[in-house]
Amino acid sequence: MEIYNQYISTKLQNHFLAQEKGHKKTSFWATDCEKPLFDLYHEWIGTPPTNPMTAEKLVMFSAAKMLEVALVKKLQTIGLVKNAETQTKIEMERYGLPVTGYIDAVFVDDTPLEIKTFYGEYQARELRNNKPKTSYLKQLAVYMDALKADRGKLIYMDRGTGEMFEFTLLREKDNKYKMLDIEFNLDETYERWASLYNNNVLPKVEPLSGYRYKYPLEQFIVNASKSDISAARTNRAVYGDWQVKYSPYKNLIIEREGTTLGYSDEELKKIKELTKGYSSKF
Repeated sequence: MEIYNQYISTKLQNHFLAQEKGHKKTSFWATDCEKPLFDLYHEWIGTPPTNPMTAEKLVMFSAAKMLEVALVKKLQTIGLVKNAETQTKIEMERYGLPVTGYIDAVFVDDTPLEIKTFYGEYQARELRNNKPKTSYLKQLAVYMDALKADRGKLIYMDRGTGEMFEFTLLREKDNKYKMLDIEFNLDETYERWASLYNNNVLPKVEPLSGYRYKYPLEQFIVNASKSDISAARTNRAVYGDWQVKYSPYKNLIIEREGTTLGYSDEELKKIKELTKGYSSKF
């Protein structure tokens, strides 16, 4: 039976990897609201990712999506949302640009619902403090804009515990949106996209990353936490912007920054000098 070890998982991973290939970008997506401009630019011009999503992550995201679909179907069963068999696609033009997306569900009163699943106590604590991710709220706002809805709902569900968090986003005048003390103007997102498209994508002028893989080493003394310093001293993690860590173009950003993956021996020596006795300072 040795031949069958990992057979199913390998088949699934290969399936998702094949699906991930060949998505040509022809519009801005609702999920692009807070995506780094450097990443968006390279998606538009078709640059192959230097750090594509792993098969394991693709399987994980697919499983999370199936959970969201199951929740939508249950909401349809109890009469809260419309047809749960297919997502509602939006297609519109803003600032001369095509904007598209797929709404998880539409309530019977024609307002959109966006569902997110997560795992981990840190995110749960943030949600208990009424701090959903603004990128998700902006994604929902795009759907509200497309449906001309003045209200939308964002629901989070903890995959580990089943705990759910519910947030209502309200549309005010002049394309402004509000959820408790979180406020934003969606036109700023559209303007950001238009600037990138007209000033970078069309003339093929690469924008600066806007995020750093490595902060200047001197910043350790001022801003780094004890855990950041510990990880850096042992070369387990680089002290920099988290956006780069999760970018599909991480290696390209590192190349543009003129640095290397991880810390060099020289950098580690300097870090240890700068943070000597750090454990007694916290």
